[in-house]
Amino acid sequence: MRSRTWISAILLAVASLQFVVCDVVVTTKHGKIQGISNNKTKAFLGVPYAAPPIGKLRWKNPISVAPWSPKVYDATKVKPGCPQKGCETMNPVLVCPKQTAEDCLYLYIWTPLSANATTSFPVMVYIHGGNFVHMSADSELFDAEELAYKGQVIVVTLDYRLGALGFLLTQDRRATSNYGILDQRQALKWVRENIKAFGGNPEMVTLFGQSAGAQSTVVHLMTKESGQYFQRAIIESAPLSIPFKTEEEMIFISNMLFDQLNCSPEDLDCLNKFSADDIAEAQLKIRQYPSSIKLLEFFEPWVPYVDGVVVPSQPLEAFRKGIVMNKPLLMGSLTEETRVFIYEAYNQSLSALEYSLALTLTFPKKPLDVLQMYPPTVAPDQRDGLQIPATDFIFTCSTRNFTRNVLKQNGGRVWTYVYDHAFSFPGWGRFSFCEGHVCHGSEIPFVFQSAKIGNFTMTPDELKLSNSLITYWSNFAKTGDPNRGAPVTLQWPAFKSDSLWPQMFFATPKNSVKSSYRKEFCDFWDSLGYTPL
Repeated sequence: MRSRTWISAILLAVASLQFVVCDVVVTTKHGKIQGISNNKTKAFLGVPYAAPPIGKLRWKNPISVAPWSPKVYDATKVKPGCPQKGCETMNPVLVCPKQTAEDCLYLYIWTPLSANATTSFPVMVYIHGGNFVHMSADSELFDAEELAYKGQVIVVTLDYRLGALGFLLTQDRRATSNYGILDQRQALKWVRENIKAFGGNPEMVTLFGQSAGAQSTVVHLMTKESGQYFQRAIIESAPLSIPFKTEEEMIFISNMLFDQLNCSPEDLDCLNKFSADDIAEAQLKIRQYPSSIKLLEFFEPWVPYVDGVVVPSQPLEAFRKGIVMNKPLLMGSLTEETRVFIYEAYNQSLSALEYSLALTLTFPKKPLDVLQMYPPTVAPDQRDGLQIPATDFIFTCSTRNFTRNVLKQNGGRVWTYVYDHAFSFPGWGRFSFCEGHVCHGSEIPFVFQSAKIGNFTMTPDELKLSNSLITYWSNFAKTGDPNRGAPVTLQWPAFKSDSLWPQMFFATPKNSVKSSYRKEFCDFWDSLGYTPL
């Protein structure tokens, strides 16, 4: 019996070797990289794409990573995420890094098993969300194994500097802000220069991101400096009505940080005496104070600022100004995007009077018009009602406004969607108010099919939904059209006319195509404008 037990143990150990091996080596311009593989993909974890932004490189534009040849770089385990505080208490499960460090400019690469230096797989580069202050590419939710395997694409995820470390601005320009955006561009440049070694096609790169990652994607569409590194883009749940900072607003919140750490304004030498964790802790503390009279900025206090160079324009103005790169786009939003934010902001029942006051303070330009369009209901708690105008204004209708301007410039190469599925597994953690609802971020575990990482089980209908997302997303990466490539069961019509606005509705038990979603309300916001003040 004992010998049989030992034999079983040996067989189990041998069998496990086929799932995790460390003999995968590629040669980049910086040196050789060792990764891991299993029976689905090869993976390269924690690959440096820029020099560590520490010491004298803190609050400096990213620079190329130094070559490590002749050594072989070990890319078999994850690296710490960028410094942040409050992630676990302010976000759902599976999105926060287990460790953080200021040395955090790394990316993660998943490839099909057959990928090598002679192949030419399409590449998908993902930018994570998190309000520009939280989350990390190494988070379990963004594990891209299934997307790479089922989509037969190479997937790259990346970390970038967050919060004050990524966006601090001083009047004397010793700190010039937008470092997080420049980090992302540096990662795209690294992909362009090195992805061929992994079996990818550097001329077939799709940039995609969700929330802050979607906003970042829009920024990269504004400049040739970024646009040269990708050919198409997917924009998931971009809060396009939340404005980026002006110079004055960016300096104001930066000075709040100086004050929190008892430093004189612009005294960067004083600030540099503090650790990255100290700075992250300070920026968390000042988040409770308003940094602008624009209430919507409370949700994203450290957004990029419009400097006219790295960030040339506010997102909704960019297409009207004709400064956006002409590329195929796939973009959309969810049906209950702002529920999570409303319930976070109001942790108890909201009366009809408080509802009316909230709308009036948010939209003081024409509050009576807004209240007439979105009157309070008879429900004792108005929070569900409040998320409707918030979702329309911030996500649904601003997306339509954005796409109608895209239509004028890129020949109709844009496909839009609405995601309308509340997942069945308990993935929201302390955010119990999102259970059974389609809160912001609900599509991510289905795009990556990463729910299994948290030991969550999808229903057969959910697996079907997830597979459809992977097919459409990877088809778009391969051909610039979600319908071409792998077979699809439902044709996704391109956005051709404002009068219909056809959209793919992703839902269970099956997807469908609908037109004119929220048209009356979006017409209202288009007439009122997307500047709340």
